[in-house]
Formats: sequence, structure tokens, C-alpha cells
Amino acid sequence: MRSGARTAAVTAPALVVVSVAWLRLESPVGPLWRPLALVALALAAAVPQRRSLRLLGAVLATLAAARIAVGVDLVPGFGVARGTSALGTRFGDGFSDFYSTHLPFDPRVHVAMADLVLAGVFAFSLAVALLAAEREPVAAAVVVLLGAGWPATLLGPSHGLAMGAAILGAALLVLAGLGSRRLPALALPAVVVVAAGAVAVGSATAARHGLVHWQTWNLAHVATGPVGVGFVWDAQYGGLEWPAHPSVVLEVQSEQRPAYLRAAVLDDFVGDRWSVGLPRPADSLEPAAALQPRNQTRESVTVEGLADNHLVGGSVPIRFSAGTAPLYVPERGFASLGQNLPRGFAYTVSSYSPRPTAAELRRSPPQYPALLSDDDLFDVGRGVSMPPFGAPDRAGTEEALLTVNPDLNSYVQLARLADDVAGSAPTPYDAVARLESWFVSSGGFRYSNRPTVIQPALVGFVTRTRAGYCQYFAGAMALMLRYLGIPSRVAVGFAGGTYSAKGRAWLVTDRDAHAWVEVWFKGYGWLPFDPTPAAPGFSRHPTLAGNYAVPADGAKGSPGSSAQGTRGGRGSGAIADKLSRQNGLVRPHSRVRANVPVVTAGGGGSDRRRAVLFLLLAAAVAVGGIVAAKAGARLLRGRHRDPRRAAAACREELVAFLVDQRIEVPRSATLHELGELVRREFGADPGPFVAAAAAARFGRADPAGARAARRELGLLLTAMRRGLTSRDRLRGLLSLRSLGRPPAAVPRSASLGSGMAESA
Repeated sequence: MRSGARTAAVTAPALVVVSVAWLRLESPVGPLWRPLALVALALAAAVPQRRSLRLLGAVLATLAAARIAVGVDLVPGFGVARGTSALGTRFGDGFSDFYSTHLPFDPRVHVAMADLVLAGVFAFSLAVALLAAEREPVAAAVVVLLGAGWPATLLGPSHGLAMGAAILGAALLVLAGLGSRRLPALALPAVVVVAAGAVAVGSATAARHGLVHWQTWNLAHVATGPVGVGFVWDAQYGGLEWPAHPSVVLEVQSEQRPAYLRAAVLDDFVGDRWSVGLPRPADSLEPAAALQPRNQTRESVTVEGLADNHLVGGSVPIRFSAGTAPLYVPERGFASLGQNLPRGFAYTVSSYSPRPTAAELRRSPPQYPALLSDDDLFDVGRGVSMPPFGAPDRAGTEEALLTVNPDLNSYVQLARLADDVAGSAPTPYDAVARLESWFVSSGGFRYSNRPTVIQPALVGFVTRTRAGYCQYFAGAMALMLRYLGIPSRVAVGFAGGTYSAKGRAWLVTDRDAHAWVEVWFKGYGWLPFDPTPAAPGFSRHPTLAGNYAVPADGAKGSPGSSAQGTRGGRGSGAIADKLSRQNGLVRPHSRVRANVPVVTAGGGGSDRRRAVLFLLLAAAVAVGGIVAAKAGARLLRGRHRDPRRAAAACREELVAFLVDQRIEVPRSATLHELGELVRREFGADPGPFVAAAAAARFGRADPAGARAARRELGLLLTAMRRGLTSRDRLRGLLSLRSLGRPPAAVPRSASLGSGMAESA
């Protein structure tokens, strides 16, 4: 019990330093009870005196840690396969997120990164505690250095010198508290290494970035950063180019298929195109029924590869919840983060999706709150708002507004077409249905990713080319509805999705990106309508006009989505420039404009390969360090020319070989006793070595005796290795036992009696 108490007392301060080093990567720091619980589990596993009990404790502690840190169950019989898969996915997302996130990170947003931090705290704490229980002070100090030094080097100027001093103190405490009265031979070099690490970490205080800017490493020669499809939501009409392969951007769990997933609304028609503005009160103008939970649909959304800061929800979103993540909610139904959504970020949405019939919508009167007009939902551009549908002499007022505003002359033809198609409709709903039917079937329109552009683009679209993609159809219909005095806007996001039975969720890809129209009806609020026809060979996206029934399933990956993608590249800058040259677009990530997905980096498989290579590199560095340390110790032992000290060094090298093969060697063992141990364990003949070493140590001071001892030792070690399997050789090569064993004292002279005893 005293041994367990000593282990806990010596390692507890070191584990605190390791934990602090990892938690410094977070800002703000998450709940402290979880890292404290993980450290306590690691210490508890190392307390038992029997090694078998410590092994059992380590297994149980790991199972409990998985539950505390990541929230998965690895207990057999309780979904261990699913838990292991979830653990791998979470860690993969965390590694990918580290490559694209500046430190310190917000654990409320980057949940997978926070899980990795907790995993690091537990893994290094458990390793230090178990090595301390095995009384391996050098190995335990090295793990303290690695466990605390690694995260410390990732940060910039933030108390780096103090952290380095804490790491140094923790390593020294482990070395002094676990070693015998005489410290191991490599204790001093280890302290020097730790001190150098402390100075290096401290020097980072003068740097802008962390000492090791590891996110720039490109071990697999792939694009850096995780997969991300970024969207610039403002409308653009220069044509679309599809990426070669679809990328999953969202995973949505819902009781029903999400027909439309809205990311933003385009309220403003400025400069001949629709653009995103700040959400305004009229954007959240929903009936009282929308606020009642019984009328809402709950969706659980997980981000897979969406480089956008908008939270996406089923149309029409009412409420977003993301735990403790700091969401910006300008109006009800709209939420965003102060950064791009990280991979693995999960949140829930409460959506309102009424299913009124055509008859019910026809009974909805054109009675519009003043808020709609105040927030420019009747505006057709140039600051001109049309009179509401059903207003006295609406057509005359419209004609007068067009006459006195010459800036709208180019849109007169579009306004005339709106009147011709739907101006005589008795209700707003009939006007909406007629326009949608005109775009979808009776107007002679067709879907095209590369339409001819005649300026203004929407006027040329409805009067000349009648070919375009969803932004053309949605933009033209919304503008024509406003000319008719019906409050409308363009909504952008995603339509459809493919159900995955394995994940029990809808997988939404970049090819599901889409634009549609939302129209306001008294008693129902904002309702989606889709005027985009299907491309050849694809089904049309669900339409909610006609009888306004429950939408039918659409096509997987319908090209009705407005999407343009480019793969590869080091970052978004080069991709943005290329898109700008091709389509006249603004930088994709400078603001949220135009519905254009941009793949910002390589594939998810590359991220995992890079993480695996990073771990392999770390393992290779650790192996190289062990081999170099043992080679250095051997060189230190063999530097002596004095035959007596050379003979003692040969003895120590033989002892080190035996110890690394897990053979217990008494510290007081004589050369003769060592020879008998070699003969019994390996079947090799130690006689020539014992005789040569005894002659060098107790005979005349002749350099030839030292050379003979070293030669016979080499022959003996070669013979011993022949009897080992490859596994035993590798285990001996990587063993740290010999490094932690204090050397035997070497007498300055030997008496005749001791020589007789040694040679007996």
C-alpha cells in the first residue's frame, strides 16, 4: 500500500502539469470535472501492487474514460462495435479539425477537438502512472516530457516559459521520487533534454505562432485542411461547373425526409441580382402555431464538410440549439457561428412545416402586416416598393412607379410578363401557382448549367433564352411576385438528400445545393415554392404548389442544385481566384454570397492518412530516441581506456542486455554468476568472456586485456542473439529497463582477495 501511495504522491503533480498543458489548447476551458476524473482514473489504475491488477485496472479505467471523454460505450454487449466506430470517427474529425483551426480553440464549437484533448490527458496520465508503478523513472519522465511538451509547443506566446519550467519540475520530481538513492546514469542527460525543451518552449513567447507549426506539415503530399464545401450565397448567373464527385456536407436525422434545408434568405435585389442581407424581423414573421412544439419537427444535424458559418435547418427553421456553443441569433429561425462550422459539429433544429391545401391557401387574404413593407419585402430594386396584391388600382400604381423610375426601364418587360401570366389571378396563391406552373411546364423553359447570359440576366432569362439553373428560376419568380405585390424572397440551402440505412440519417451533398422561393401567406407565414424544372434524366425537386400537399421524394443529387466546385488546391484563395475569373464571382469566403460550393482542400481519406502518418512519425521518433539513448549509453561505457573500468563497462553491457530481455540480475552478481545466468538462459558458453573480463579487471593494467574483454563480449552477445526470436530481439531493442537501471559502483582498485573471490 505504501508503494501505491508513493506512486500517487510522485506522479500526481506531473499529471496536473500534463493536464494543464493540454487544457491550455482550449479557450474557454471546458468543465474541469472531466479531466480531473480522467486523472483520478489513471492514478487508481496504478495503485495496486500486483501487475495483473494494474493491467485490469488500466482496462477498466480506459472503458470509463471513453464514456467520460467521448460519451461512447466500449463495454462488450453494449454496442461495442458501434462505440468503437463512433470513437474512430470522432478522433478522425478531431485530427482533421486540428489542421484547420487556430489555437486555442473553443471546445463548445470544436467538440471533436475537445474529445482529443481529453483523450490526450488520459492516455499520457495513464502511461506516466503505470510506468511509475513499474518503477521506471526515466521512461516516466520521458512520457511527462512528451505528454506536456507536445501540446505546449503548439501554442504561441502564452506563458510559455512558465509552462516549460513546470514541465522541467515535473520531470525532475518523477526522476527523484521514483529512483533509488543513486539516480540512473541517464538522469542527468534526461534533465538536460527537459531543460532544453523548457527553454525552447519559453522561446516561443517571442514568436507570433507556436514553436511547432505542425498544421503546415504535408507528410502525404496532399492538400492541407479538411474537406469543406464553402458557399457564397449571393446569386450569380455566370454558369455552373460540377465537381467530379459529390461531397457529403450534412448528415440529418429526422422522422421525415427534409424537403428543403435553408441556410439563408436573399431579401435584397441589388445591382440586378439577389443578395443576402442581415436577417430582419419580417424574415421571422410566422404564425403563433409555428411556435408551439407540437407543430414542430425536430432535426438533428451533424456537419460533415460544410465550410460555412450558417446553421442549416428544415424549411422553415424556428429554433436552433447547439448546447453551449456561442450561436449568433439575429432573428428567430436564423443562427450562425463566428467561424465556419467544424466537421463533427452537431446541433438540433425545430422546424415548422405546415401542410395547407390549395383551398386553404386560396382562402388566405392578401392582408399584409406593415412589417413586411417596412423591411422592404415588396422592394423590386432601386429602393422602389410595389403596392400589395389586391390594393385599389394596383396596376395603375405599378405603371406610375415604373414611369417615374427610369432605372427600372430594363425590367418593364419582366413586369409585363408577370401581369400577363398571373396578374388576373383572384388570390395571391393562384398567382403563385400560375407563375410556378409557367416556369415548370407551360412557359417553354429548360434547365441548363451554362446558359447564355443577356443582361440584365433575369430579364434576358424570362424574355429571350428561357434556359438557366435554379438561381435563374427562383430569382425570376421572386422578382415577378414582388412586381405583383406579393411578399417573396429567394431561399438558399439544400433540397433532398439520400437516406443511409446504416447511419439512419439523410446524407446531404454539395450537389443537393439549391435555391427556391419563399412566399408569405397570412395564417401560414413563409412557405417554400420551387419553380425549377428537372434537368434531363433527373426528377424534379419537390414542389409545394398545386394542391400544396406533402412533397414527394426528389432525386438523389439532382443537378437542380446551384453548385460549382473545384477540387484540390492548398486553400480557398486559389480556388476563389479561379472561380472569379470564370464566373465573375467575389471571393467565396470573404462574405456569404452566391450559391457556389467550393471544395477547400483534399478528401477525408487524405486527412486520416495524414493523421496516421503523423502518428507513425511520432512512433518512429520515439523508437529512434530509445535506440539513440541506448547507443549513447553504450558509447559512454566504452569510452574508458583503463582495463579495469573497461572490464566493468563490459559487465554493465552484458547486464543491460539481460535486463532488456526481462531477466532479473542481482546488483551484486559477480562475473562468474553472470556467466552461469547466461549459460542457463541462453545455452551459450560464457567461459572465454568471464576469463577475459576477470583478467582485465583483476590482472595487470594491460590495454590488451581490455581489448580482449570487449572482443569476447561481442562474440558472446552474438551467440546469445542467435537463440532469440525476432520478437525477442525487437523487445530488447525497445526496452527501457536498462536505461532506468542504476550502474554498479566501479572500485578504483581491486584487492587480491576480491580477485580470488571473483575468479573462484
